[in-house]
This record gives sequence, C-alpha cells and structure tokens, in this order.
Amino acid sequence: MQKIDTVEILPLFVAAELEAQDTSSKITSGFTDIDNCLDGGFREGDFTIISGVPGDGKTTFARMFTLNLASKGIASAWFSYEMTARELKDAFEKMGADMSLISYVPVVLEDDYNWIVHHIDKAIEQYAVKAIFIDTLGDVVRSENNQQELGNYATYLAQLCKDLRQYAVRKKIMIFAIAHAVKNTKKGSNETSNEDIANSNGIAASATNIFHIWRDNESENLSHVKIGKSRRDGRAKNRKFNFRFTDDKLLPEGIYEEYEGEEQWKKA
Repeated sequence: MQKIDTVEILPLFVAAELEAQDTSSKITSGFTDIDNCLDGGFREGDFTIISGVPGDGKTTFARMFTLNLASKGIASAWFSYEMTARELKDAFEKMGADMSLISYVPVVLEDDYNWIVHHIDKAIEQYAVKAIFIDTLGDVVRSENNQQELGNYATYLAQLCKDLRQYAVRKKIMIFAIAHAVKNTKKGSNETSNEDIANSNGIAASATNIFHIWRDNESENLSHVKIGKSRRDGRAKNRKFNFRFTDDKLLPEGIYEEYEGEEQWKKA
C-alpha cells in the first residue's frame, strides 16, 4: 500500500496565517485605475498573464510594469526568449531607463523549466528580486518524457501554469508571463478574450490576473488594455483602459465604463 504523508488540519483562519503568500501587502502596478481593479495592486504569489496578438504591445506593457516597480525599489528579472539582452536593454533605454534600472537577466538563457526556477532562486538570493517576467510562456519547455506523460501541449501548458503559480506563492514573488493570443476579428479589431489565448486550456484557471492588450486600428498610437480576470474582484473583468504609445511608453488615458448597455468613455 502506498504510504500517504499526513499534514496538520487547522481552522481556516489559522491556516491562512501560516500560508506563504501574503495577500495583505499590496504592490501597486503604477497605474491607478488598474490598481483599483486589483483591490489596490499586485500581491506576492501573483501569477499574471499578459496576452494579445503578436505585435500589439504585450512586451511593452510588461516593461511598463518593470519600470513602475523599479521606481519603488522593487527588483525584477527577465527571461526573454523574444529579445536578446542587448535588444531588451535598448528597448528600456528608449523608455528612459539607464544603468540604475534594477532589473536582471541571465547571461546565458535556456528554456528548461528546472533551469529557469533554479536561476530565479539565484536572482532572489543575490538581488532580492521580487518580480519575474517570462517572454513568452510558450517558450518554456520540460523534458520530452514529462511532455509525453501530459498527453498534449495544451495540458502541458496548463500544468506549467499551475507549477509557476505554486512556485510564486512558495517563493513570495510575482510572476508575469506573456502569452500569445490567436488572431481575432471581433468588432473589426484585435481585441481578445481569455478563450483566445493560444493553447488556453488551463492557463486562465491558474492565473491570478489576466490582461489583454490590443492596438486601435483607427489610431497610430492608441492601445487598449482589458482585464480578463482578477481573483480579488470579479467585477473588474472586462474593464477596459486606454493607453497612448508615447516616447516608447504606454501612458494611461482613462477607463471605459458601461452605461445603459453601451461602452462609454470616461476620461481619467
């Protein structure tokens, strides 16, 4: 008979105090309207997905979070499979960052999950990193045997997201993962929803927060951001925000609100 390890069973409120995740400490995103929809901001243990079709600003939006966190003294680490370290540095420089930016990257990058978490551990130990950015989620792989056991790629990604979420809680960090979405023509735009995340089975279930970003087809520098999920406030789902692409940054303009069944624009 298989041996089953036993754990202590405690009253809910007592067990919650012992849990690794601290949900009381709020870490602001740097965007007031978004923080209001996240009950004050991010928390340690959060696993946040940033999704959209290729080229619509996912990585720029993630870099904005990096800059905003750095302005509060919160260090980050980037595992970027879309850009080299040089390209990533150049992109941050265009946004006004310099050598004082407290963001780190591995000198050599591998895509194996165990390799990644080992080096996140290293970044936490050496630089007190609190925020991890993975660009993109689909680039993280595991052993061939592990993937075969999970049956298909969608199931693999679902398990990967569960593991990343549990790892974030255990290590008391925030993980931001960029995920491509399939092309969508809803309302003649690139707007996407949780169901449009590529190989999305299980990804949305594990996420603490989901953001969707897309460019406005009628404006060269206007982008929209929508909350696809917020564990802390379900009412925030589908709230939309406008951002202007200015000086290589995404700067907030305001928030959409529902009025008599129609979307109306409210200036911030």
